[in-house]
Amino acid sequence: MERPNVQRRDWIMVKTAPDSEAVECQVYNIHDDGTLFVGYFQHSFKTTKLRVDWSGEFWQVVVKP
Repeated sequence: MERPNVQRRDWIMVKTAPDSEAVECQVYNIHDDGTLFVGYFQHSFKTTKLRVDWSGEFWQVVVKP
């Protein structure tokens, strides 16, 4: 599957693994390497921020080593 074209302020669905539940996130920034800096609201008051990359099938959370 081809990487979707996204812009800042777009909403995307993000997963941690192929069989995990997706979370709707807003794109805050697009990095030069193609990764996205996104955020979502947790319990309606706390913003959680993540770095995600296109896995070939879905937007996946980038895990820091």
